[in-house]
Amino acid sequence: MAPKSTPLTTKVESGSPYQLNSAQTLKASKALIKHIKKAEKGSAEKSGKRDLLAGDDEEDSDDLDQIPIWLNITTKKHIVDTKRLKPGKVALPHSLNSSPTTTICLITADPQRAYKDIVASPAFPAELRSRITRVIGLKKIKAKYHQYEAQRQLFAEHDFFLADDRIITQLPKNLGKTFYKTTTKRPIPVNMQASAPRAEGKRVPKAQRESAEKALIEPKSLAKEVEKALSGALVALSPSTQTSVRVAAAGWKAEDVADNVEAA
Repeated sequence: MAPKSTPLTTKVESGSPYQLNSAQTLKASKALIKHIKKAEKGSAEKSGKRDLLAGDDEEDSDDLDQIPIWLNITTKKHIVDTKRLKPGKVALPHSLNSSPTTTICLITADPQRAYKDIVASPAFPAELRSRITRVIGLKKIKAKYHQYEAQRQLFAEHDFFLADDRIITQLPKNLGKTFYKTTTKRPIPVNMQASAPRAEGKRVPKAQRESAEKALIEPKSLAKEVEKALSGALVALSPSTQTSVRVAAAGWKAEDVADNVEAA
């Protein structure tokens, strides 16, 4: 007699029509990690490159963290009607990009000097500052990186690219296929504006709104936005019934993988 299967989703009366079954999500995460480890071990033994002196835990932590885990989503209707250059963002409980050794390039609205000063400010966290290896404005991107070889060099110099969300839709034209043919290092949108004025439901005067738009973001606020962008997952939005979201890595604990799957 065939074993009884348990559905991965359950239908509920209110809210989203379907909810993930937490127990099944965890079970699937454990099975997937086990499968990846087995496949990697077999591949290493076949190629003869396995380090026999290295322990299993050491090998897993080094190699498996480089293998992404994707959540594939299929819908009955198109997710959006038109392709969007600005990706959606999903907050995750476990960051995908928490390594202290990865480097970050900030692409800003002009003038770039203002944002360089913000990052250099004593109020900006030193640990995060050490990871930001370059701050570059849109004008310089247009002037210096319109050639393919220059784009390739910039692409290779940094692990992550974060861009002011006010200019993010201008970057595909200026950075080309080097950055946008895959999602590997596609610029991540970040809010680099000062907080909008609040008037408790009342209309904010035009002069006050314009003044706020020109105001620079505080160092601590920018740091918070950068951390927020790095910790989330990007969703490419296009007129399709399918999309994929990177939610974890094969070297993670199954519980952390399941947490991120449920959040996404």
